[in-house]
Amino acid sequence: MINFVSNLPRQLRTGGFSAMNAAACAALERRFEVSYAGPIDPRSATWEKAVSKALRVSGLGGDFFAFSERRLQTIAREVERRTQRDAQLSFFHGLTPWIASRPAQPYMAWSDCTFADYIEIFHARTSFRAEDIARIAQREASWARGARRVLFTSEWAATRAIGAYGLDPARVGSVGIFGELEPPAADAYAGEPEFAFVSTNFAAKGGPVVLEAFRQVRQSHPQAHLTIVGAPPPVDLAREPGVRYAGFLRKEDPAELAQFRAVLGRARAVVHPTRSDIAPLLLVEAALFGCPAIASRAFAIPELVADGRSGLLLGAPGDPAAVAEAMRWMLDQSDAYAAMRAEAWRRARALNSKAGFEARLLAFVDEALGEAKVAA
Repeated sequence: MINFVSNLPRQLRTGGFSAMNAAACAALERRFEVSYAGPIDPRSATWEKAVSKALRVSGLGGDFFAFSERRLQTIAREVERRTQRDAQLSFFHGLTPWIASRPAQPYMAWSDCTFADYIEIFHARTSFRAEDIARIAQREASWARGARRVLFTSEWAATRAIGAYGLDPARVGSVGIFGELEPPAADAYAGEPEFAFVSTNFAAKGGPVVLEAFRQVRQSHPQAHLTIVGAPPPVDLAREPGVRYAGFLRKEDPAELAQFRAVLGRARAVVHPTRSDIAPLLLVEAALFGCPAIASRAFAIPELVADGRSGLLLGAPGDPAAVAEAMRWMLDQSDAYAAMRAEAWRRARALNSKAGFEARLLAFVDEALGEAKVAA
């Protein structure tokens, strides 16, 4: 038996992190008996939030209350209560929530990145007390060093974790990511001059840059269209010719999933000049439909998009002119664009298949179990 410990509902699939959670658990269930311990996600204390906010506003730097010692201990007690002590292995989805846990059996964990990288990518470090950030990172490093395996979605994140946390490279691996959507049987793209922008955070994923770039593109290509999915833009779209907002499209809802698939199927390219990301699942899901990406040359994105072959990578993702130039290239270069669609289609199936992800994950689990038997 394997304990699968998560802070997410078992069947949640909308968003990259939740899709990977569901897929990892399903892969383990095909080989092992699995006891799902989740969601384990106790609320943060209101008073801790208030104190942290007051300190941040004052300029002194707040504490990262989501991983306060009080909440970490609460999580650890819940993990102990909800996991099976006689399990062969505990598999943790994520790293940081579990760093106060002391599993009774060998354990391994999977995440997009370390807490140290999470702070750098998604937060302003100066908003928090340096001592509190160091406390969490040090606890996470110690907990990770005790794991049989620590897995990441990218070589980029794995390499950074080894360097930052002093992890044994032999115990760190990359399982990659996969297209969670069912791949279409054929490329149904009909030549529409339509771009797609998909995000759960409009500003952080480059939404304002995409809108300005699209305005520039419309000056030379008035037939172009832009579909926005997810977080709404903070502008009046009635004044934005050619822009349509599709809203949030949840994969758990069959009708909304069909809409999302239709967006990717008719898009000329997905535009993703993100400044806060790691390995965006969107880029793989789009490529499953043959849809190339215009994305930042940052984080683990170069592992997902081959620049000039399956998409275009931007050295300056915050520059609307550079994004507009890439969008115009997609519209103007018919033969090169057709070759790019074919390569995006091929790479998604060769490098980011669900079967490949499952095989890599199970191989690491088998290694961890084998070491546990030897140690016993």
